[in-house]
Amino acid sequence: MNATVPAPRSTSLELPVIGTAVTYHGSITERHGRFLLFPHYSIYSTGDHDDDFCADLGERSTLLECNNYGVLNHVRPTSFTVDSGIWWPEDAIDLVVGNHVFKLSHTLPGGGPQARVIVFYAADGRLLQDYMRWATDRIESDTLRILDQRGRTRRAQKAFSLPAQTAR
Repeated sequence: MNATVPAPRSTSLELPVIGTAVTYHGSITERHGRFLLFPHYSIYSTGDHDDDFCADLGERSTLLECNNYGVLNHVRPTSFTVDSGIWWPEDAIDLVVGNHVFKLSHTLPGGGPQARVIVFYAADGRLLQDYMRWATDRIESDTLRILDQRGRTRRAQKAFSLPAQTAR
């Protein structure tokens, strides 16, 4: 997994932002409603993923229920509508992983000098976590230092105040 950190507050609008709010309107009508967007293979994906089966499905996403942990797997892009606008705080730092962007708040210790628990913003006001391994030389040391320093003061934080949404 190749991870890079662009300058803080770059929006990377050409890439989907992990944790963005979406409205699901797919074939499972009893599940219609608000969800958060995640890549198909994410910490919130449930069940076993057979690489051959999943590859045959084409582009898919995992959706996590807003304010909950209910999950929809293997969701087609045509089955949801992505909310527009910038919902993350100004101090968010972008972390590009594959073809998605995390909006990071801070990091927590996680397995050694080349691994961290990343804490990122989600559009429902939660701070969610994922485990991330990377080669430290692929991330600017100043950016990593900022994220680590924030972790010392924000480690107990579980939510954030959603800023007024602005248009992209």
